[in-house]
Amino acid sequence: MEREHLLSAVLADETRFSIYRFIAERPCEEFAVVDIARRFGLHPNVARMHLTKLEQAGFLATGIRRSALGGRPARLYRLAGMVNTFAFPPRRYELLAELALDIVAAAAAPDAVARICREAGWRDGGKYVAEHGGRPRGIARLAAAVRAVAEAQGLLPNVVVEEDELNVEVRNCVFREPGGRQPELACLIHRSYLAGLIGALGGAATRAVEAQGSSIRAGADRCRLVCALERPAGREDAARA
Repeated sequence: MEREHLLSAVLADETRFSIYRFIAERPCEEFAVVDIARRFGLHPNVARMHLTKLEQAGFLATGIRRSALGGRPARLYRLAGMVNTFAFPPRRYELLAELALDIVAAAAAPDAVARICREAGWRDGGKYVAEHGGRPRGIARLAAAVRAVAEAQGLLPNVVVEEDELNVEVRNCVFREPGGRQPELACLIHRSYLAGLIGALGGAATRAVEAQGSSIRAGADRCRLVCALERPAGREDAARA
């Protein structure tokens, strides 16, 4: 449990946690000390201290960028490939997740998997609706509700409204490691869960949720999903309030 204590101590600092969250949301990018110092308004020495602590704890990995002009090479920081999880008392669910995905892939039809995951998303959306006294009114509030529930699931979401579409970016695949053997299944689970969640929160205003572009499993830094929304006739964007 010393490892768990170290991890929690490193992330206890608010600035350090914000730096880690910023890098975690951009897993395909590398950052120099000056990049982080500028982004967070820190002195480079302070930024370097935070990055070093995150590296020592295993949250970040480093590399070197050499300049064609010579001089001192720059150290670059990126999200570590190893996943750090901690709980007290410790729990390890990675093997269970791997076995569960293998069992589902062997025994369940894709349609059944999609239905079960949509129902799970619908239940979580229903809980949010019950806790907040009704469905969110307006597209902006719908986006905020989707973001809040997806955040609680560890998806590091970014939810943006564009015209009559809800664009959801999943910046963390919670099945990245166990899903390596079943990438299509992992994507189906996430997509179906979000479809159920958005349907529960948006009600009849929501249509199908479609994947757009590349995905994390294909090497992208995020998965993009688009949900078309129905807008009641005659109500321009009072709905956006």
